[in-house]
Amino acid sequence: MEDRLFNKAYDYIKDKIDSNCWPPGTKITEQLISEALFMSRTPIRTALLLLEEEGMVKSIPYKGYIVAEKKISNEGLLERLELIAGLIMNYLQYLKENDITLDHKEFEKLLGKQVEYLNYRDATGYFNNEYRLFETFIAQSDNQFMKKVILTTARDIHGTYSDNSDLIDEARYQNEAKLLALYQEVSICIRDKDYDKMGEYLIFFFETLKDSNDILAQ
Repeated sequence: MEDRLFNKAYDYIKDKIDSNCWPPGTKITEQLISEALFMSRTPIRTALLLLEEEGMVKSIPYKGYIVAEKKISNEGLLERLELIAGLIMNYLQYLKENDITLDHKEFEKLLGKQVEYLNYRDATGYFNNEYRLFETFIAQSDNQFMKKVILTTARDIHGTYSDNSDLIDEARYQNEAKLLALYQEVSICIRDKDYDKMGEYLIFFFETLKDSNDILAQ
């Protein structure tokens, strides 16, 4: 009887998450599930514990559970990086042909903050700021598909790293320092509107991400 209730609770919660009926960040209330399934909270609590082990939910001290950010797989990351690399090369060609200037001052300002976050090993600030770097870089594109793919991938990768322990790890820290050095080269290219050189740096950037995909994805 208890196993049947547990399975029912587990399947109910997982289906809500998989169908995106409960997107990442949604608070999960045991009481509401209990009322929806007409069962006690005990099997629901057991189901949530298992779902937490599987990375689908996250427990918040004194607050209960929320739906966790979805983690991107190694294979999925590599496929998306291949797609994004092609989209970015087309974007650079568009910028060059139309003599479009990117917001260098804003990019440089965000880059300064990125250096500070890395030096303080503040993973939350670092990854949130990196997302804003991406937004600034692609702001001149009218390709909504490209924007969605890039920003969704950034959210998925950053969602994998949710606390400051990520940059305390020395290998992870050194990897981000290497990527940050490439951002700084890209910043110079943005200032000089040297989109050909920028393309070379971004190709190296994507290759660096691929080489470190065992760190970037679980």
